[in-house]
Amino acid sequence: MGGVKAGPPPAQAIETWPHRPTFLCAHPDVKTKDFEPGASLPLGIPIDFESDLFEGKLFCRLKPIPSHPDDKGHEAYFQGKKRLYQFIVQGHFKEEIALSDIIIGDFYERPFKGVPSGNLMKLYQAFMEAISPGLIMDMTSDTPKILTAFGNCQTMRVDTKGQEPDIRSGNVEEDTSLLFGKEKFSSIKKRRKYLSKPKNSSKYKTNPDHMYTIEMYDHTMCFGTYYQHAMGAKIDMATSMNAQPLALGVFTTDEKIICKFPVWNERLLEEMRKMGQK
Repeated sequence: MGGVKAGPPPAQAIETWPHRPTFLCAHPDVKTKDFEPGASLPLGIPIDFESDLFEGKLFCRLKPIPSHPDDKGHEAYFQGKKRLYQFIVQGHFKEEIALSDIIIGDFYERPFKGVPSGNLMKLYQAFMEAISPGLIMDMTSDTPKILTAFGNCQTMRVDTKGQEPDIRSGNVEEDTSLLFGKEKFSSIKKRRKYLSKPKNSSKYKTNPDHMYTIEMYDHTMCFGTYYQHAMGAKIDMATSMNAQPLALGVFTTDEKIICKFPVWNERLLEEMRKMGQK
């Protein structure tokens, strides 16, 4: 494992980052329509992108980082919620892929630092698995990975092309009737639990004629500070991740990139300088 490279850090001077202290960009294997490779991508407006396996749009909001002026729903989205970010991916797959062969998360090239062991690691893993059923965590190897099933996203909908929702509002309503032939589940929680099991998700394949919209959000990871708040603790992810960025990544199980968008923070670059990296 570990075949998916992180991609280079931002070359743009920190002082010019439009969403400083964060910097959202596309992985080199993901091409954006309106931005140069490695460029800072805007928050709060759809970004057209394409990879070898997927063509679509990304929509991202980060709390407390202000979005693009065109995003009129940023404050309303986070108001009254514990959420700290929102990622939406919408588009079509270029070929049929079993849902059991699609994963969300990321692979890392360097070992993590200060990873707890024994009972503390078991408690942390149980906490994270409660948030994300079907989670795969390998945090102690030289090439760690944190992955979950594609069907475990917080919101999922499937539409025929041309009938997909406009993601500029940032609002996505669950609708999997086209995937299952009918609305199979009475709750999102049941759908997530069902599709988190490979024996179930292997029964369904992506349809290149359909548009897939998935939403992911979380209340533990703040990209603005690069601290994770879990189990009553405040974890410095810039240090713990060994100066590696967290990313919205969607892959096949054989590590082909469907999409990958690292979210850098200037604290990561400072950590890299301490380590003598460029």
